[in-house]
Amino acid sequence: MSEELPIRVAIYDLDRTVLRRPTFTLFLLWAAWREARWRVLLLPALAALMIGYALRLYGRDRFKPAAIRLMLGASIAPARADKLAADFAAWRVSRDVPPGAQACIARDRAEGYRLLMATAAPEFYAGAIAEALGFDAIVATRHRRAADGSWLPLLDGGNCYGAEKARRVTEWLDANAADGAVHIRAYSDHPSDAPTFALAHESWLIGRSRKLVRLAAQQGWRTLDFEIGPG
Repeated sequence: MSEELPIRVAIYDLDRTVLRRPTFTLFLLWAAWREARWRVLLLPALAALMIGYALRLYGRDRFKPAAIRLMLGASIAPARADKLAADFAAWRVSRDVPPGAQACIARDRAEGYRLLMATAAPEFYAGAIAEALGFDAIVATRHRRAADGSWLPLLDGGNCYGAEKARRVTEWLDANAADGAVHIRAYSDHPSDAPTFALAHESWLIGRSRKLVRLAAQQGWRTLDFEIGPG
């Protein structure tokens, strides 16, 4: 009897990993300019929210809903959300995926890895980015839904970041890879993903700064520069 091969899963962060630029504020500004340019007048209020968050007057769980409500409104109808997400994904994926990320995604797919995007970005647009890149699944920050299916600014659960992201990834693994051994690769640009790295057999810290290289060496992680490639 042949030995059963382990299930292979490759976990990718989104912002500054699969895409060069963070998406949250960019999405809000892009959507506001596209749909209701008068909301540009609200930029000072958005800046004030960002300053309050930077000063740690409140956390992401409060900042994100407030910013979404300010720039997108109190709800986002399903058709509107789908259109915005698809158009935003088409815009960013065509411009902002570094060559190394493209190569790693292609390599992992060719080697039989299931591709899981794990991100703190809102799922209503992050899901479209994952789909455009051919990912198999995504865990992202969930938002509440109205009775008619509209997306609401309020979070549904915790922000998918740090320990919460690792918990959500574990939940996904339990549901999708519980019947066999699993080999996991994980890629992220930020040490906040250390809890997810702890689940992985191969942990790749994305970047090229000396600080990141030193941190990776201390933690036993590998380093990779997505502007160059997977090596």
